[in-house]
Amino acid sequence: MSNSPSQLEKHFVDKFRPGYPRYAALLNSHNSFHNFRAFRRLRLRLLLAKQDEISVLESRLDEIDSAEQRVLFLGCMRRDTNVDRQQALQNIKLAISEYDGMMSQYRATTSLPAASQREVQNLQNWIDGTGCLDRSESSYLQYSGDLVSLSSSGDTSTEYIEMAVEECVYWLEIMLGRIFPNIRLGRSRVTEDDNVLLLSPVLQKLCRAMTITVITLIILAPTVLLLGIASPAVRIAASILSAAFFLAIVSSFTQARAVEVFAAGASYAAVLVVFTAPR
Repeated sequence: MSNSPSQLEKHFVDKFRPGYPRYAALLNSHNSFHNFRAFRRLRLRLLLAKQDEISVLESRLDEIDSAEQRVLFLGCMRRDTNVDRQQALQNIKLAISEYDGMMSQYRATTSLPAASQREVQNLQNWIDGTGCLDRSESSYLQYSGDLVSLSSSGDTSTEYIEMAVEECVYWLEIMLGRIFPNIRLGRSRVTEDDNVLLLSPVLQKLCRAMTITVITLIILAPTVLLLGIASPAVRIAASILSAAFFLAIVSSFTQARAVEVFAAGASYAAVLVVFTAPR
């Protein structure tokens, strides 16, 4: 399990020698830095090559079967002494095993959440500021569409809140820095490099609390509003708009599948029905 910023000592990263030792320590300092290329295009290229290889082996096996003079061998594997067919089957078995593994690996890789652009930029800023890595070897961060996160929680709602808080921290440091040059607000100081901005555990908990508060308001505000509406027609219209807004939020800021969004909408609508019923 990777260390969280609260578990790492101050300036932990800077104790390692410049280069990959220090870069690996930086990646270890926070789960959000575990971003790597998925190489989707190359994986698909290899899958196509392996698929064609199996197709060739399949055709070869069909040719061997068609040329078989001893029909008994086609109906009894135990008595089949055709070496060519046995070798072809072994090759097919090996190729399909590799093919299945490649498909499983591709599916597992593509199911990983996309890397956060905020954290990718954090890493790029650190590399540009320190020069610890060769430019050609750090260029993988430029493939934003191919980067996946190995440790992301997938909680995009909290990520948006954290982005807003980080922006506030950044601008506050700039403004207050004119008076207090060394001020650092709410940062986890795993490195002396100011290009890396990691929120402290306290601010992370605050972001989580803010997310829960926003969710609570989204859920309860329409019900409170409905209590103050006397007209049944207006209550029904407000309920429809509230349900549509709720579903839009769920589908946009979560990884829920369509059936899960439908279930959430049905449950929310059932609650709203109570407040639209005639009083």
